[in-house]
Amino acid sequence: MDIRKIITSVNPQQYKFPPTTQKIEFIISPIPKDINIIEIDTKEQYVQQFIEQANAWLRWFDKFLLVFIHVVEWLKNWNVDGTAQLFNDICTTRNNSSINMIQMKAIVERTLKLLRPFNDLQRLCYLVNCLTSFQLIDSGTLNNQIISENYIRELKRFQPNNSFTVNARHIFKHIIPINDRQSVQWCIASEKHPCNIQIEYQTSELNDDTQVLFCKEKISIDKHILQGEFETQEAGQLIIIINNQQFQAPRTIWYRITQITLSTSHLFHGIFNMFYQQYYTQSIRIIKEGELSQLLDKVFTFIDNLLNGTVSLRDMTDLKTVFCDKNIHVREEVKKLFTNRSSDEGAIRKQSSFVNTTMNSPTEKEIEQVCEWLQIYQYYSHINIIINCIETFDILPIDCDDQLIGHLKRLCDENCSLKEITRTYEIVKRQFQNLSSQHLHLIKMALECSNVVQMMKKSDLDSSHGRRLFQELRDNLTTQFKLQERNNMILNSWIIAYALCEPFVLKANNFDEFVNRIAGLSNFEENSLNHMQIVNENVQIVNMWLSAEETTVLDNALITMEHLYKTGKVKICLRRLMNEQSYFEMIYSIDKIKSESLHRNDSEHDDYEQYKSEKLKFTLSMSDIDDHKRQLTFCNVDLQENMFYRKILLNEQLKLLKIVENIYLILIKLEMNGHPDYQLREENYEIHDRTGEIDTILSDLRKDHRIREDRLKRIVKTRTENLELIYRALETAYKMWIKNLERYRQDSRLLNLFSNRQIMILIILLTTSTTQNQIKCHFLEKFSLSKDVINNKEKELKLTIQCLIHYLRSLKMHDCDLSETNILHLYETYKIPSNSNVETSLEKLSQFLQELFNNGRELFRKNPLINENQQYLVTSNMIRYNTSEKIPLEHDLDMDTCCILLNLFNDRLPSVYQILWCSIASEDDIRLFFLRVRTFHYLIFVVMDIDKMHHRLREFLLNEQDELTRYEQAHGPVYYFSRELTISRKGLRPFHITPKYRDSSQTYTQLIRLFQQNNWIQPQIQIIYGQAGIGKTHCINTKYKTEDTSCFSINDKLNLSSLISSFLSFDSRISNDSPSVSFNISIHAPFEELNRTFLSL
Repeated sequence: MDIRKIITSVNPQQYKFPPTTQKIEFIISPIPKDINIIEIDTKEQYVQQFIEQANAWLRWFDKFLLVFIHVVEWLKNWNVDGTAQLFNDICTTRNNSSINMIQMKAIVERTLKLLRPFNDLQRLCYLVNCLTSFQLIDSGTLNNQIISENYIRELKRFQPNNSFTVNARHIFKHIIPINDRQSVQWCIASEKHPCNIQIEYQTSELNDDTQVLFCKEKISIDKHILQGEFETQEAGQLIIIINNQQFQAPRTIWYRITQITLSTSHLFHGIFNMFYQQYYTQSIRIIKEGELSQLLDKVFTFIDNLLNGTVSLRDMTDLKTVFCDKNIHVREEVKKLFTNRSSDEGAIRKQSSFVNTTMNSPTEKEIEQVCEWLQIYQYYSHINIIINCIETFDILPIDCDDQLIGHLKRLCDENCSLKEITRTYEIVKRQFQNLSSQHLHLIKMALECSNVVQMMKKSDLDSSHGRRLFQELRDNLTTQFKLQERNNMILNSWIIAYALCEPFVLKANNFDEFVNRIAGLSNFEENSLNHMQIVNENVQIVNMWLSAEETTVLDNALITMEHLYKTGKVKICLRRLMNEQSYFEMIYSIDKIKSESLHRNDSEHDDYEQYKSEKLKFTLSMSDIDDHKRQLTFCNVDLQENMFYRKILLNEQLKLLKIVENIYLILIKLEMNGHPDYQLREENYEIHDRTGEIDTILSDLRKDHRIREDRLKRIVKTRTENLELIYRALETAYKMWIKNLERYRQDSRLLNLFSNRQIMILIILLTTSTTQNQIKCHFLEKFSLSKDVINNKEKELKLTIQCLIHYLRSLKMHDCDLSETNILHLYETYKIPSNSNVETSLEKLSQFLQELFNNGRELFRKNPLINENQQYLVTSNMIRYNTSEKIPLEHDLDMDTCCILLNLFNDRLPSVYQILWCSIASEDDIRLFFLRVRTFHYLIFVVMDIDKMHHRLREFLLNEQDELTRYEQAHGPVYYFSRELTISRKGLRPFHITPKYRDSSQTYTQLIRLFQQNNWIQPQIQIIYGQAGIGKTHCINTKYKTEDTSCFSINDKLNLSSLISSFLSFDSRISNDSPSVSFNISIHAPFEELNRTFLSL
């Protein structure tokens, strides 16, 4: 092969590195050279040099795209022409390893062309925060201010799952996924002992760069927490490694990982948006990069004037919104704006196409000066919010004549420049100097969440009695909500919001006292304010907790009980057809009071609150319902004698919940036993009183009106009786389905080859889809990993035929035509109309199978090699052949056992219906297996894994074996594989295993002969094994892998359904007659299940 000839035959321009500019070189350097394709010494040197130069290109391309993908995304957000497609292409390049270098070069060239008009490119990159891929801010330090014991106690409350244990004499790695573009803060503590710790960060990119953040032995994290911080552009994994090899005691580690999206310059974006709104109307959708570059120049000029203090407050009017809506950290914002500021400022920018961004760093004095200006402006922007807050919550006394507030209201001089703000607004600085940006944001959040503050004031939670009530509530509800995730989340948010609301609840003597209380709130994080929003969204629930003097488990259960009677519904979702868990839940709603501030027509200044009622929905999961039933049971004992009406409601609701559970269980039985009408179904039942009589009675009781006991009993029993009727109807449907199955299995013996679930799936596949019945389409989408089956009749039909062939081929029958043409013909002949009853469906399916398999005559041909009515006990070796190694029970499906198993079937390859795997079998599976034994007496049957059965199922199996022994008619021979069974059982004969049955070579020869005899293509299997890291995957990728190779990784679990779905999806995509499959099997794989699966496949 002439490498030089191949390379030089391509257009030489492809080997020219994309032309860059000085601006790009300043950000991403050094620039690689063009690939040399002419000067050659030897062929080996030429190839080596070519690869090195190509790798240099790829490394530069990766760095370039890592930085500028965020600039392109920013331009896309401002509707710059062509950036949407370019951004998608860059994302594809970074995520798709099959993109070649020429394609990547083309994308880089498009990006360079897009960036060419921009002058201060490095400054833009810095403000978009994309220049540094990884920055270590704090590698790890012990915080002596935080005691580990207290910190762990807090974590157990708010993040109870954030822990892991390292056993003695072990090394343990705990991995936490990290998203891209994150500022990550980590904290670690140990319960009792110091630890040897190493903290690493590993990116998810192909190169898997790993940064060691911290490494130290015997660090005392049992006394004080270890904390650190870093920023990353790339997603990856934070790895906590605890080396406990030298210690005898286990270590329990607690951790907290806080991920915050990389900080952005709110001021820059606010200023840019201000200019964008001035120059471009909403009707303009797309702008050119040159236009945006000119706009960006104007923005940078404004920023320079801002930093010089020459901009006037009137020019900054539109920035008030930014200062109020965003939690602006002034010092961080100023440092970002100063960094990479053009030293030549605006005049040179107009004269030159490139501005040298190198500048003298600003002095600390310059930074402090600008910080002072902007801090005062931030206070100035919040004056109206602060005054509105004081008036809304009535914080100052009525008789307080505070002249300071009046003076603040009259501040309106916007003609002064920013540098003059210190003198003009000195009073603002003096009054608010102790407030940080977080304090200002808290004031604004309190106004937005005024319902929370008003609730606190109304409940008098700031008094000594109120504080005691809050503490009792907190303790009671914490215990009660341990297993209720939603309620626990709301409670934790309320606990945090309680402290934040205190300054707005308490009365202040004057303005200064209010400001000082706000300033006194320290050490609250930025995301603490999110908890106020959570409480505000769920304020009706918190009001419900506060509605009684002492909310206990009793009160909460009774309140929930009443809501279920008023608005309760049950939703049951059957999802097993899609290999998902079926479930049921209860839904109820309560009125949520939402306030809206509206302006009065008769006043110029006063606002008033208008209240609107909305429905707030709550969902009780299955575990929540169990908790509710348990609480009601306890409440029944605690209820006082004079609360007879609640006893009636409580006892009847317990009955109602029991019937709902019975309905769910009978639906599950219908679903699991394959009733085609109860698949992928959603049932909704009302459990509330539709007449509203219960609600009326409860209202009368609260008004101390007398009610009749018999009337209440009659009303609450109505729903229970209705649900009882529904349950009886479902029970009847189940019995009829089982009866019909038994009848049709007697009439059409081929149905015995399929399990109930397989029959159900065959019926679904034969049933025509309609707009109202899309079950088959949803099943095919899940089964084939496709998303476009619905409303695509052609694809639906193709997948239907494919799935039918898949199920029918598993029978391993030869006397039939399984071609697509024939299956399509039979499908059209025997397809089942939608909404047919089960008898029609079973009738059509029976006719379909009988015509396809010639009424199963192949299975009833007499075989002279088969001894009917025999049951054999096969005792496999407990010691591995030619060794003294004992075979563990969980790995007994070894090569010997496989050879014996395959030889038992004589001249026929086994089918899945001939083998009973007892370790995964149910009673129905066992019953159906022995029905096949009695029906097909010319077939051989095998029972595996008897020793791994549950004792109850094992007894059921042996009872079936006893019945088979007493069976007077002919039945097929059965081989029982077991170490523990003995031949003393009646009807069992020992099976003598001859050496040829263990001979793997002879078994292989027999297997090949059967493949040839049945005209089946023999699979070409290559096994590559060895220790990790020796290049097994590389060998497969380079030697065997093609475009039609599907790769699977099997680690510690095997999802058989997903595996088969992937096979079917792969089968529909292959483009030639030589597809291949690669399995990457971990040493931790479930080999017993894997062996059983591969044998079945």
